[in-house]
Amino acid sequence: MTPTESTADPAGAPTSAPAPGGRVLTVTGEVPPDALGPVMPHEHLLSSFAPPVDTPGAWRALGRERPADGAPRARYEAPLGMDLLGEITLGAPNRDDLLLGDERLATDEAAAFGRAGGSTLVDLTTPDLGRDPAALRRISEATGLSVVMGSGRFHPAWRPASEALSAETLTEEIVRDLTEGVDGVRAGVIGEIPALDPRSPAQRAVLVAAARASAATGSAISLCRSPDPGTQRRVLDLLAEEGADLRRVALGRCDTLSPDPDALEPLLERGVFVQFDQLGRLPTVLSTNDDQDVAAAVLELARRGHAKRILLSQDVGAKSRLLAHGGGGYGFVLGQFVPYLRMLGADDALVETLTVRNPARLLTLPDRRTAS
Repeated sequence: MTPTESTADPAGAPTSAPAPGGRVLTVTGEVPPDALGPVMPHEHLLSSFAPPVDTPGAWRALGRERPADGAPRARYEAPLGMDLLGEITLGAPNRDDLLLGDERLATDEAAAFGRAGGSTLVDLTTPDLGRDPAALRRISEATGLSVVMGSGRFHPAWRPASEALSAETLTEEIVRDLTEGVDGVRAGVIGEIPALDPRSPAQRAVLVAAARASAATGSAISLCRSPDPGTQRRVLDLLAEEGADLRRVALGRCDTLSPDPDALEPLLERGVFVQFDQLGRLPTVLSTNDDQDVAAAVLELARRGHAKRILLSQDVGAKSRLLAHGGGGYGFVLGQFVPYLRMLGADDALVETLTVRNPARLLTLPDRRTAS
């Protein structure tokens, strides 16, 4: 079997290119899926990942540790500079690094993605992470790129407990984003949904709403993989129970499993896309995997017949990941990772499957005129 051959989808459905009558929702309107070109399915052009509630409890709820007083706190509050990049690479938080708020810079970085051969960026920034629909449309118009906007809500810890929303309210909000839009700008995908635990009522509401909105609109869901396999099973079970089609789910943060492709098989058996979306990060002494591991895993999964269930992206969500600050930017996958895959033996058909056909299939909605 060559790297580009594949077996049938584990859920029994065809995994070929989207039907001719499908459509993709971008910030400038509907486009046919074959117009998307190379797609990065998990990125952030304008966002803020700095916890809005700066308390130890809020940081713990997000799985992070609040910077202690003294030097760690000063480093967190300092403007991003060359002197901080080493510590940031090792995981030290910096508030300025976590804020992507410069529209002109975002436009320049997106344009560089276009020059690298890219055509479509999927911005998975939710409203509580600083989503700016009008700015996304301006960036799309200025660069000529297609931009697909995300919807839904991030972690419940991103808002005070007094502002907790019910699954019903969240579902209505997501469906409205996808069907009516915000000031004429419609979302085209649900997410980014972080790694959540359905045993928490507030986190369960976010998952239930995503599943119900997906079932109602046909839109795909993009969520992060839970590090705990049991929790991940519960998440996928809940999504399916609430009506989501797991073949329309992209499961991100799969990079850490790349040294052991066998660990990805249980996810692929559920029918989801496995998404390697941490590409372009510099390896450190703390790294458990690197981009070479991901490349090897991609080729091995393709050999096993899973090429049509793999997605690649960078998840740029910090200044230090931008070209302007020494990072790989939005074009790392196309400019560096894909050539490395080719060096290892990937052919044109596999590259097109990974970067064009798979994300197009994920994002394509059925034509309303032909859907039954």
